[in-house]
Amino acid sequence: MHPEQNEVQAARGPYETSSLRHSNVISPSHSEHVFPPAQAKKQVAMNQGSGVLTLLLLFVLVDPSLVLSASINPPLQESDSLGDSLRHSEGKEIHIFYIHGIGSDGPNDYDSLALRSSICAYLRDCTSPAGTPIGQWDYADQDQFRPDATVPQLEYMDEPVWKSADEWRAAAPYAIHFQLTRANGQNLYVDELNWWPLTFSLKCRQIIASDASFVAPSKARIETCSRREPNLAVPQRFKSYDWITPEEAARMVHLPSKGARANRALKTGLMDWGFSDAVLALGPLRTYVLDGIRQLILKSQADSRAASVSDPAGQPVDQEFVIVCHSLGSYLIFSALDINQTTAKTTTVQQSGSRFDQVLERTSMVFFFANQLRLLELASLDGPTDRNFATHIESWGKLRCAYLKSKLGASQGCRPPRITALNDPSDLLTWTVPNLPGVEVENYTVKNSTRWFWIIENPTKAHNKYARDKRAIREMLQSHSAAKK
Repeated sequence: MHPEQNEVQAARGPYETSSLRHSNVISPSHSEHVFPPAQAKKQVAMNQGSGVLTLLLLFVLVDPSLVLSASINPPLQESDSLGDSLRHSEGKEIHIFYIHGIGSDGPNDYDSLALRSSICAYLRDCTSPAGTPIGQWDYADQDQFRPDATVPQLEYMDEPVWKSADEWRAAAPYAIHFQLTRANGQNLYVDELNWWPLTFSLKCRQIIASDASFVAPSKARIETCSRREPNLAVPQRFKSYDWITPEEAARMVHLPSKGARANRALKTGLMDWGFSDAVLALGPLRTYVLDGIRQLILKSQADSRAASVSDPAGQPVDQEFVIVCHSLGSYLIFSALDINQTTAKTTTVQQSGSRFDQVLERTSMVFFFANQLRLLELASLDGPTDRNFATHIESWGKLRCAYLKSKLGASQGCRPPRITALNDPSDLLTWTVPNLPGVEVENYTVKNSTRWFWIIENPTKAHNKYARDKRAIREMLQSHSAAKK
């Protein structure tokens, strides 16, 4: 997503677009929670107009009394909602890590923008509708991602994945840092972590190009794969790259469609562009993805310095982190943050010291959208290793608890950190999150309101829904306020 594209636009994604309807909430205590009738009426009106990031507001930016907690009177009570944390930061500098999932549209993806604009719509005192970018794009640029690094010798069917130094530089993950300046409150920061460039060479050349002649040309994907845009502000880096040449793209889009309409929507959208990311993340590309994300996290810890908010005496600010992740992003972010004895120690990791632990211990809330944890963990049956998700979560819980106990005046107890998962039973690539050691897990059931295959075939039209998204958010928040009264 380009930082200059800061005007309000639509959240979009091929099969992660959902809206809240009257539904039960599943918590670890197996209690059943039902939303108020007045709220349900509003939800019916939202059927065609709500993106998945809207749910972040509906569930966690509102009064926490509307959703019962899974814990009864937990010790060392922290904020029960993201809304509480944002409105009452108590001097903490809050960073929200946003990490995308499978099927990112790359530079054409607007999910981070939808998240930021939704937060500002809720807070009502942002000086710009979706925050402003801080500095230039921050690329992973250490170890194997150095601009002068040797191109990795990975091959696909005896063909190099990256064929030149330019191609490898174009594959570097990057972060965009945003500041949400508030008129009546402390500034907030959203760090958008983009790992998708690492997958585009393989997806564009080997999957999308092949299926153009076999199934049908996916015009939107071919266009995304064939656009080159150097990043003029960052030498030797790119905002997008032509993995398919423009000449080849022009030929592909005119190929005849062969597969049945519904089937080819599934194949080119869900499998070719989406599920292929999950396969890549479990294979040899995983090492590069995780190391890229780690470098971006370290850069994001310091993004607020560009806005001159650090202490004049040079003391580090008191940072608190919230993680918002889509699908595969939830699997990757914790694999990247949990550094243990089995982790491959790159120079960046060795020099980072305890900085990754500091992020985990200061992270109290994590939000999963359309997660595939149950599916991905089928490849990790070998106990507590760096590929075992439960191991990462348990480390987070222990670090968070130790941090809370160390705070001045804290009691001996501590409230476990919380994972809030929003799961659509109609989504082909969503599963519930199982109970995990050391954390609270809350599974919310939401129902799909948009034909995901329509979004796959008409991705640009999804932008037109955002005006309704914004109205739906406002109406829902007003209905919560009315319920409180």
